[in-house]
Amino acid sequence: MFQLGVHAVISIIIYLITVGLSFHAIKALRVEKFIRKNHNFEAQILLLFIAIALGFLVGNFVITFIDQSMQLSNFF
Repeated sequence: MFQLGVHAVISIIIYLITVGLSFHAIKALRVEKFIRKNHNFEAQILLLFIAIALGFLVGNFVITFIDQSMQLSNFF
């Protein structure tokens, strides 16, 4: 039971880190060209949602990779 709690905490931390990193990376894009004038709030919300989606995908990859690599110990 304790192991599940540790896994949950590590997963949450990984998700928060990857969402933060993806948001930081997405801020480097120049999306003003694609957004209509005077729609700054909508553009910020769009960037936030894209960062959350990208961070979730990357975090899911990292967590799955860690889980699978831990399962390799059962193979040998």
